Amino acid sequence: MREGAETELEDLVQSKQHEYNLGVVEIFGANGEELVSGINPEIPAASFSRPDPDLVRAALRGEAGWHVDEVGSGDVVRAAVPIPSTLRKGKTAGAVVVNVLIPFSQARKVASIRSTLDAYRQLQPTAGHLRTAYLLELLLAFSVVLMLALWMGFRLAKGVTGPIRALAEGTAEVARGNLDVSVQAASDDEIGFLVGSFNQMIRDLRDARSGIERSATELERRRRYMEIVLGTVGAGVVSVDAEGRISTINPSAQRFLGIPAGSGLLGQKLADVVHRPELTQVIEELSGALRPGVRESIRRQVQVPLDDDIATLFVTLTVMHDEAGDTLGTVVVFDDYTQLVKVQRMAAWREVARRIAHEIKNPLTPIQLSAQRLRRRFAEQFAGNPEGEKVFDECVDAITSQVDTLKVLVDEFQNFARLPAAQPRPDDLNKIVSEALASYAGTDDVEFATELDPELPTVDVDREQMRRALTNLIENAVAAVKRRIEQGVAEAPGRVTLRSAHDPLLQSVRIEVADDGIGIPQQDRRRVFEPYFSTKDRGTGLGLAIVSRIVADHHGYIRVQSNEPRGARFVVELPVSRLDADRNVVSGETSTGSAR
Repeated sequence: MREGAETELEDLVQSKQHEYNLGVVEIFGANGEELVSGINPEIPAASFSRPDPDLVRAALRGEAGWHVDEVGSGDVVRAAVPIPSTLRKGKTAGAVVVNVLIPFSQARKVASIRSTLDAYRQLQPTAGHLRTAYLLELLLAFSVVLMLALWMGFRLAKGVTGPIRALAEGTAEVARGNLDVSVQAASDDEIGFLVGSFNQMIRDLRDARSGIERSATELERRRRYMEIVLGTVGAGVVSVDAEGRISTINPSAQRFLGIPAGSGLLGQKLADVVHRPELTQVIEELSGALRPGVRESIRRQVQVPLDDDIATLFVTLTVMHDEAGDTLGTVVVFDDYTQLVKVQRMAAWREVARRIAHEIKNPLTPIQLSAQRLRRRFAEQFAGNPEGEKVFDECVDAITSQVDTLKVLVDEFQNFARLPAAQPRPDDLNKIVSEALASYAGTDDVEFATELDPELPTVDVDREQMRRALTNLIENAVAAVKRRIEQGVAEAPGRVTLRSAHDPLLQSVRIEVADDGIGIPQQDRRRVFEPYFSTKDRGTGLGLAIVSRIVADHHGYIRVQSNEPRGARFVVELPVSRLDADRNVVSGETSTGSAR
């Protein structure tokens, strides 16, 4: 070693010792002699021992080595490396021995690292398999997590889309009119609240529809009831709106207005469908006289031809208002007072007949007695005068004959004026018809036929009065047939037919007396039941008036019609006896119950 090189070497050793925090650094020459030694003052020197000669010699031979020695405060790592010679290639110029004190804490870490390194070295041949296994495990874990995430996503989606789909289907059902749907709530969140609100809405709609259906049913029931009432009453009722269009009309009004049954009238103007100009004119006049708020009801009597009669109608117009007082239209009511007028007229004629009979009957007897006295007193004075005797007898006979005629007329007046009140009792009307017809058996030029219903129920009638009424009808029929034969219009014999029938719906019986005689003109049919009207040359005009009175006293109706192909037909309708009517009602209810 050159001069001064030792000092430089010591400086270099101390510099590296401090730089790497080494414990003891020793440099040996080729001969094994220690050249430089550096000790770290911060590390106790006792922690180091003298270097192992074997470790030094191995380093001088060019072999690096190291070993660890355990001391009191830690482990001492001794390492020796050769210093190659720069002058002789392949030779060693010396050796460097480094002593590093590693505390037990670092030693343990080093041991752990060493063991880990050993394990790593042992596992390194299988690193590829481990990497594959870890990748498979990671893929498996990822797959499991992905499946769990998908399942959770589908579950959450189902929890949202399921109720929404159910709501959509329920809404479609509601749109089709089905309110019996219900959606099950699967949660208590906002979707559950929406489902609950939907179900509540459906219940409210169902309740509302039930209420509307009940109201509609009640309205329909009331409407049908009003239709039945309007269809049953004899008065005609028509309601029109503010524009004059028909809102309601019953069959009686159609009959009075001449409108055929079954015509579609609702919504049409009343003036366009009425076929009776006199009624149209009256309605227009009454409508023009109405003043809302001043004169809201007006009435007028009018006579119109109805079937074969002249009907007396009271036409009443009344303004309709709603709850707010607004005008809705008018109601036209037709009250048929024909029968009442006839009864009043009949009562007036009866009073006239009673007075006439009283005034005429009193002088008839003195007139008749005076004629008889004249005959007895002056008959002998014309004994020698045949011509005077003839004139005298003709005058006295005329007086007597006319008195007898007046007596018959007075008797008719009295019968008409003093017709006793009917005393009806249940009786067989077929038997009364047969008895009345028996009196005309063998009548010349007339054939009689009967078509009597064997199932005819009993009728409450006054036997004597009803027989008298039937006798008058048969008498008129025989007279009409004979007049037709006398006029040469037809050959003998004529025909008179008596029929009886039962109408279960109206609870009435019908008697018809039909002939093929001369008939009754259309213009005379409405007056044939009036007193003192007769189509006969010598008739009193009281026969059919008495018949009409008897039928009216029995709460019945009589009318005259044309008998096809010729002649006239008188129809008498009488109510069934109350006992039979009640029996028919009970029988009908029993049949209905059995059918059920």
